[in-house]
Amino acid sequence: MKVADWGRARKEFEHHFHVGIKNFYDGQATFTFKKICIDVFKFDDYLHRIYGDYEDRGLSMEELVIEKYGVEARNLLNEL
Repeated sequence: MKVADWGRARKEFEHHFHVGIKNFYDGQATFTFKKICIDVFKFDDYLHRIYGDYEDRGLSMEELVIEKYGVEARNLLNEL
């Protein structure tokens, strides 16, 4: 998602995940790749705090996101 789409990204992220995107925003990667990027490791830590070790249930982060937040939320993460 282009940097110019920050408002849309912020709104969609909060809509799907009920937390602000700024908690996971990766400014260095955004600057380097010229697209909005999140720190996937911070987001993974966040999911672990909420859902525990979901890998122990055989789920990947993508599968957990789909299960808990839906396909649209997964698609948004893939854009970021």
